[in-house]
Amino acid sequence: MVAEPGHRPRSEEGVEITIPLHQFDTILFDLNGTLAESYDRFGPEQDYHATYRALGGDSLSAREVKSIVEDTIGAVIRQYRDGPPRPFPALRDCFGPRASDLGEDQRVLLEETMASHECGRVPPGRIELLQRLAGDFRLGLVSDLWAPAGHCRAYLESLGLARLFSSQVFSSEHGAVKPARQLFERALMELDADPARTLFVGDDLERDVAGAAACGLATVWIGEPQRPNGADWTLRDVMELGV
Repeated sequence: MVAEPGHRPRSEEGVEITIPLHQFDTILFDLNGTLAESYDRFGPEQDYHATYRALGGDSLSAREVKSIVEDTIGAVIRQYRDGPPRPFPALRDCFGPRASDLGEDQRVLLEETMASHECGRVPPGRIELLQRLAGDFRLGLVSDLWAPAGHCRAYLESLGLARLFSSQVFSSEHGAVKPARQLFERALMELDADPARTLFVGDDLERDVAGAAACGLATVWIGEPQRPNGADWTLRDVMELGV
């Protein structure tokens, strides 16, 4: 069990929460918000130009980079929140006229800038959790990303996590966002997993819990136990997931 003795996860009524992990041989995770923190770093306090320059960009001013990032992310968020179209547009499909008129090298740099700010950071304790789980379960990721997934894949590789996930399904590579069935089904296919023996862990009730349940997966919601949610189990933190 990952939680320390005497600190096992409990419901609001004080009842110990026990997830029968022996019933599963595959666990799928959401990334940002479930495993990773400090994701979607978009806001007025962010220095996008510093990221752009660190990636090798030197043609655009700070004002231009800020304007392009804010306009592009704003357009993506509106589509994401208002009911995503299918297929879901690629990040560069949401570029405004200024970015669309740039050369390919600059468009790539802008995509990489936004990818850097979108990708979260996995704390050391969660890395250790995944390492322990990988000894007993097949692991996979099903995660929504707006930017191209290369930056996130490289980050996971740098942590030694890429080898733990036998399937990494990122929405930006498939023209869809959760709760689209094709994303969950892609992971199940890549892992040759039985949906009835697969557990999905995520922090979004509509995209993670409802999407996974529609594909026949058992679900764990990372949230507040007292909130009605429809998940099979609820934990406040993924660290409460034990073995």
